[in-house]
Amino acid sequence: MDQQHPAAAPPARPRRTPAPKTASASAAPDPTTAAATAPSATLAPVIPTTRTVLTTGWHHLEEEAYHADPCPAPSLSSHAAMNVIGKSLMHAWRSHPRSPLFEPYALGTAADRGSAAHALLFGGKAIAPIMADDFRTAAAREARDRARAQGCIPMLQKDIEGLQQMITPAQERFAALHGGAYLCEQSAIWRSGSTEAGWRRARMDTLSASRTLIVDYKTTEGAVDALSCERRIADMGLHIQAAAYVEAVETLHPELMGRVRFVFQWQEQKVPYALSPPIEMSEAFMSLGRAQWQAACRLWDMALKHGSFPGYSPHPHLACPPPWELSRWEERIAADPSLAEAAS
Repeated sequence: MDQQHPAAAPPARPRRTPAPKTASASAAPDPTTAAATAPSATLAPVIPTTRTVLTTGWHHLEEEAYHADPCPAPSLSSHAAMNVIGKSLMHAWRSHPRSPLFEPYALGTAADRGSAAHALLFGGKAIAPIMADDFRTAAAREARDRARAQGCIPMLQKDIEGLQQMITPAQERFAALHGGAYLCEQSAIWRSGSTEAGWRRARMDTLSASRTLIVDYKTTEGAVDALSCERRIADMGLHIQAAAYVEAVETLHPELMGRVRFVFQWQEQKVPYALSPPIEMSEAFMSLGRAQWQAACRLWDMALKHGSFPGYSPHPHLACPPPWELSRWEERIAADPSLAEAAS
């Protein structure tokens, strides 16, 4: 795959219709992949080192090629980093596409709906209409599974009809945020710090032509008011994604150091398909994201070096009650004389 120079990358607007995709030649299957070990083992299998790979830079990749990880060694993405920080290295390795322990999983209906909107906005997999009222019948489920096996996004026909209502305001929002044309589905591969650092990868929904603004699109069945989105960032560890994406741009374009902004744009999956306010990351959130991203990078690189991906810490953890539990108990004692007497 040709490397994209920043000045040579053509600006692109979101595509309105999906097109079938084929796998990229840059992500050929690895013939040296080792056999899986026992699920309970913390030692990883031998990691293959020979593979048809891409170099650092910007690349136009098919979705399947990117998610297969076309780096010289198993790379760290923001999603894997969230697993490292939120769970453990064991969880991150088992869910990594280069791990012999990796098991693909099927998306649910909500995730399919989000993927379909994403594909119509920015390009991606084809959408396969399922002519049924729901997926409760065996025939509908078989059609859904067949569509997934063919690399398509299965959606009920009645849901497809509402997609255009969903993506039209989203297209307008992205155009307004970027102030015109922008790049879609840009895949970045980089190494930070030194040549001894591990490989990193990121796939950005939208990127301004100047590469100073990253806007990431997310859909949800929940609320998209500002406070709900803010809580979702913390709960899901999305500040790690923001930090990783900004590092990608600043590493590949050192002249932009300190000038790259990151914004999340949420949208409801159901009528009225409301858009959230653009959620720009504060410096406090970005500082936390950078600290956790760097910690995940160091842990990941060390795990690859030693071929060991441990689970949770074996050291005892002292459980302490959260402050609100203590306050609630004190309030109950103050409000209930009999309880206060028994507790005295």
